[in-house]
Amino acid sequence: MFLGEYEHTIDSKGRMAVPARFRAQMGRGAVISKGMGTCLSVYPMQRWEEKSAELVAGKNSDELRDFERRIYPSASEVELDAQGRIVIPAKLRAYAQLGSEVTVAGVRDHFEIWDRAIWRAYQEKLEAEGGKIPF
Repeated sequence: MFLGEYEHTIDSKGRMAVPARFRAQMGRGAVISKGMGTCLSVYPMQRWEEKSAELVAGKNSDELRDFERRIYPSASEVELDAQGRIVIPAKLRAYAQLGSEVTVAGVRDHFEIWDRAIWRAYQEKLEAEGGKIPF
């Protein structure tokens, strides 16, 4: 399970160190794609395949076509380099408005990469809404 919040940086080549706690869960690689909101989602390969099958189930052909055209062309396979980093493609960095300072947030079965300022504003919005945490 991916848990926690970590502050990291992206270098000029688009490389970002994956939090050490997350690296072991990336086994045979991962897929990075557009996330929900202004962020990127990173799923371990096995979970990406499972999630993909779940999401296409029950969609009619038009919904499926639109879903597949939104998600798969923007997705990219990533692997950890020897220093535990991934390369975030330029188009995905632009989509999520990522600067050099980012927040990596564990979200149960995947982790998300947010521009740090956008993440903080989002968290402030959630706090202001005063939603109750069920734990």
